[in-house]
Amino acid sequence: MYKVLARKYRPSKLSEVVGQPVAVTILKNAIKTGKLHHAMLFYGPMGTGKTSLARIVAKSLNCDNGPTIEPCGTCEACQAISLGKDVDVVEIDGASNRKIENARNIIESVKYPPLKRRFKIYIIDEVHMFTLEAFNAMLKTIEEPPSYVKFIFATTAIEKVPDTILSRCQILYLKKIPEAEISKKLLFISQSENIKIEEDAINLIAFASNGSLRVAEGFLDRCISFKPYGTITKDDVSRVIGVPTREIVKEYINEILTNSEKEALKIINQLSGNSINLDTFNRIVIEELLKQDISLETRTALLNIFYQSLVDIKQKINPQDALIVATYKAKAAIKLDKIENLIEKVQSGSFSISNSSEAKKKLKNLETTEKGSLQENLNKNSDSESKVDLILKTFGGKIINIEKIND
Repeated sequence: MYKVLARKYRPSKLSEVVGQPVAVTILKNAIKTGKLHHAMLFYGPMGTGKTSLARIVAKSLNCDNGPTIEPCGTCEACQAISLGKDVDVVEIDGASNRKIENARNIIESVKYPPLKRRFKIYIIDEVHMFTLEAFNAMLKTIEEPPSYVKFIFATTAIEKVPDTILSRCQILYLKKIPEAEISKKLLFISQSENIKIEEDAINLIAFASNGSLRVAEGFLDRCISFKPYGTITKDDVSRVIGVPTREIVKEYINEILTNSEKEALKIINQLSGNSINLDTFNRIVIEELLKQDISLETRTALLNIFYQSLVDIKQKINPQDALIVATYKAKAAIKLDKIENLIEKVQSGSFSISNSSEAKKKLKNLETTEKGSLQENLNKNSDSESKVDLILKTFGGKIINIEKIND
């Protein structure tokens, strides 16, 4: 039976773990010195190796050659743990075993020593799903378990785990895996499986995975099924997993910077019609804006706009709608002038507000003392007040659209 790449190439020892140097070093040294904490909590984004690392620790402790940082992988203990069938290594899904009754079952079973191994190990995945009552019931057991018991918790939402539990655990953060590390692993897998794939295609998969090796391996699986013969190209990857190429992103940014918003919106609509992942498109836009040769003010404004659209998409707003709004905002931001330039225009007399009937109407309701000549105020020497302060004082602190009162 075919085994998916994520399972087939799951790391079996600490030296095979990708992109987690700090966590791996801590665990290696703890196992070598016999100072492994009795309760550990691995947290981080999905697909970064939390459950795999928990199983590796279990094998390192219970391998026939152990405790060791290099479990053999062939003994009965290693084989059983890899398959999730070892009687002394209990894997529990926190989402489906979250009630106080489940916690009491764990507490009761802790009393009995391991049947075959050195340690009795409880691996509890998505532990944040436990109810508060279940957590409270586990407190004493987690703090002072028997010497033969180890707890390994894994979660993607550490903020939902009570502080009373966190204070009793050694906490290890598993970060998003760098794109370069994911690309390297995908290249190794491709070579091992005799899969022909372009380097740009691998890099595009690595980017689209957003730091999750499991997701990247799943994408590669999908691309192999789409094109079992021949070479997988970046266009194949874009089509299969809905990831835009950087060329289309650069074209979109160029339309915003140089042309009208119509062409930029056309690109958004085309991408949506082709089922391209607009969340990923947004992320690439942000990445490309950091490389653009534009002013600091323009770059900052655009980054803020597209970061907000990314947040909107994460909050379940329709991605196409979010990016359409972002496109209009971005185009408007580029047309804005610095306030220093506007002040300069007022000072130099580039435009006058004195003869504008609309301006007179706007100023009519201001207090007489606040109607003083803006030009006079700006020309006064003032060490204590900035030009912006003077403008605000002149117009009574009200925001006025200067373009509308321009003759």
